[in-house]
Amino acid sequence: MEYRSDPGGLACPVQHSRPNVVEKLVEYRCAHYAAHSEAATYITNTPARVQFRFSNPILCELRSGTKVMRIGGANPFEVRPGDAVFVPAGLEIDVDLDSASFLQPVECDCVEIEASRFESILGRLNERAEGRGRDGTFGINWSAFAVLRGPEARSLDLPALMRLFRMERDVFMDHRIDARIEDTLLGLLQARAHDLLLVVANAPDNGIHAAIRLIRESLHRHVSVDELARVACMSVSSLHRNFQRQFGTTPARLANDYRVAEAKKSLRESDERTETLAFRLGFSDASHFSRTFRKMTGESPLEYRKSRRHKPGNPVW
Repeated sequence: MEYRSDPGGLACPVQHSRPNVVEKLVEYRCAHYAAHSEAATYITNTPARVQFRFSNPILCELRSGTKVMRIGGANPFEVRPGDAVFVPAGLEIDVDLDSASFLQPVECDCVEIEASRFESILGRLNERAEGRGRDGTFGINWSAFAVLRGPEARSLDLPALMRLFRMERDVFMDHRIDARIEDTLLGLLQARAHDLLLVVANAPDNGIHAAIRLIRESLHRHVSVDELARVACMSVSSLHRNFQRQFGTTPARLANDYRVAEAKKSLRESDERTETLAFRLGFSDASHFSRTFRKMTGESPLEYRKSRRHKPGNPVW
């Protein structure tokens, strides 16, 4: 089976008649795209050690081989086929692929998940909890990762999600992928609630919500941390502490996350010029926008648009 090339990464492998044999001795990334999400299969067939970070949370499952991972400076752990790993955005991931070989490559599926999906799920969970009189609201512990093995990992059924990504696009497929991702995230949060969920005591709005509203309403311009702190009625240092605790990131990075999410939507759904889009989203010029977009997604805006647009002739709702 021949895989197509991913414009944002290295050439994808060509698999031949011998099982588990890949043509070239390098690491490959084969990407699969849906309207609102993406996944990739990584194949490594030569020993290597790599370090990287993702700008969005990721959920991975090892398909073959073994590897040793260290996340965010924690103790290293071994990952075997069938194990699943969840890593929030921004944490450094160190992967030792010393076991990879030409005849027995290490193969891993990885789904990148926009943080807004977690926000949507938590919003509904909190509405239901409030209706039952729960004293507190759920939040995500963005400094925690999770390793799931055996029945826990199988309950997520990531192979089923990957099969959807690999299927031909039709009018229903993007909706099926969105529904499957949401079900997978609910399974993850249920299985690892003690690691990934925080319960925050109910209290009056501490100002962070006002700062978030200002960021969302001001994507067309740069909002300084001083202005955000004034709106939130707190010091700059308190603002940074609250952002790190509640969102696992800084105000500037969260603002760029929102800008890139809006850019992805426009690139998928419209023919808006990148120069116009850059100006609308508060970037100094198209080059600055392209550099930021590539840093956060691994692709240029034009590459992203080309790979995500529906093929001619496919019905679109």
